[in-house]
Amino acid sequence: MSTYNYLSMHQLDGYHISHQSKVGPLELASPAIEIMVNFARNAPLMLSADMSIEQATTLLKSAHISKTLVKNKQDDFIGIVTLADLQSSRVLSIANKLGLHRNELSIANLMIPKAQCTGIQLQTILTSTIGEVLATMQHEGQQHVLIIAQSTMEIVGMISAMDIAKKLHMPIQITPLPTNFQEVMLAVGHP
Repeated sequence: MSTYNYLSMHQLDGYHISHQSKVGPLELASPAIEIMVNFARNAPLMLSADMSIEQATTLLKSAHISKTLVKNKQDDFIGIVTLADLQSSRVLSIANKLGLHRNELSIANLMIPKAQCTGIQLQTILTSTIGEVLATMQHEGQQHVLIIAQSTMEIVGMISAMDIAKKLHMPIQITPLPTNFQEVMLAVGHP
């Protein structure tokens, strides 16, 4: 620490809190960039694809995180997994389908693969509102959206419906779109 210079400290007598630094409450008309989790400032939690469902659930709960990125052994992004998915009936359904016990599944079995993930360009987010992002998420049936920088081919951030709901103090309903015939049949009420 001796390579750094000490900064000058001042007494606070006579100072007051700046009103310019207070950020107003967010609303649907607020810029979307204000709700984005910026990976350059806050490195995302990335769990290994071979982590057990129990370990991932415990970790996400203790960190108060509702979704996380999934990586392979080379630390490459390969998907997303949500706490809701880890605690859903899909766990038993997938275990039965694969002929495994629940405790034999890893988050790789439940994650949304990278190939099925989509993103919105950062340039679009810079000129959009939270309401527009939320409408897009509802239209696409997605609880979260990744933010991409096309110029560098990087995933630079994420916006989640849960973050919007928490910060805007409003309930949000997003119905996932069916991805296969069985889900379509269940969505229209045919078991």
